[in-house]
Amino acid sequence: MKKYALFAAVLFCCSAVFADDDPLELSLTTAVAYYPESERKTGDTHFSGICGAFEGAQAAVTFDATYTVPFLQGSGDLTADNSAKFSCAFELSPISVMPSLSISFTPIAFLEFAVGGRAGTGWNLSEDLQGISEFNADKPEYKDINAFSGWYLNGWASACLMFDIGEVIEGDWTHVFATATYKAGYQKLTGTNETIWNWQAEYGMADGWIYEQEYMLGYQMPTKLSMIAVGTTLTGHYKSSDFGDYSSSYDGDYMTVDIWPMAALTLTEKDDIYLMVDFTSRRSFKEKYDDIAHEPLMTKSGREWIFYYLGLQWKHKF
Repeated sequence: MKKYALFAAVLFCCSAVFADDDPLELSLTTAVAYYPESERKTGDTHFSGICGAFEGAQAAVTFDATYTVPFLQGSGDLTADNSAKFSCAFELSPISVMPSLSISFTPIAFLEFAVGGRAGTGWNLSEDLQGISEFNADKPEYKDINAFSGWYLNGWASACLMFDIGEVIEGDWTHVFATATYKAGYQKLTGTNETIWNWQAEYGMADGWIYEQEYMLGYQMPTKLSMIAVGTTLTGHYKSSDFGDYSSSYDGDYMTVDIWPMAALTLTEKDDIYLMVDFTSRRSFKEKYDDIAHEPLMTKSGREWIFYYLGLQWKHKF
């Protein structure tokens, strides 16, 4: 469920830029996403429009606890608010459960480092809604893996650069900010010997070192519409060989690009609503498209841009 990863990355950067003074924050975040159906076309790089009103929907609820302590604080403006954050989270969706841990710290006001890990397992509600499964090239199909027989494991480290004009030019209406984040990590699915697998209805995944780059430009305002922003996220594998026999034709180190405008609404001191529209790129193939289970056996020929989803996230602080 890539959209929740994007939401989490956005909230990570936003919390770094707009941190509050409470040492302990408990929150419950509910995320939902709606997907229209887009046409599959063959050929080189192109845009594919919406061809149907509904292709799917997903949802998840995450409980998060974060404790902030002073760390390496100095007397200057760049180090006076330095801190470390210890976070644990528990995510539950209709097809998966996943706890996670992370630690982040700011050695200087405009920079934040973080490390974390997560482990999740899933279950399968239908052939089209699988939490965890493995690719079977003989059918082809994605074969169910029983819950708690296989685990998705992911460890990562990241660095986030942040700049807010409001820190230089004081005022309620001067908070134009920018962030740049780079995350590197390793992912693995246990309980399978297959090269390609699915986790949280994200098919075509594989064990290996992965990266995520995110860039965001936004504007914070002292109104109910508290923030508007636009960003892009680049994700992929460092090595095509992670996909084994499918590395060449499937283009294992293909980089997915997401472009997402978003807005934040502050309802109360404890409630925020985030709205996001996501445009993404996916592999385009030479052959006529059949279904997602045939993708690893097809030949990638270009990049297909689509309107991916409309997402909404509600964060409540306790």
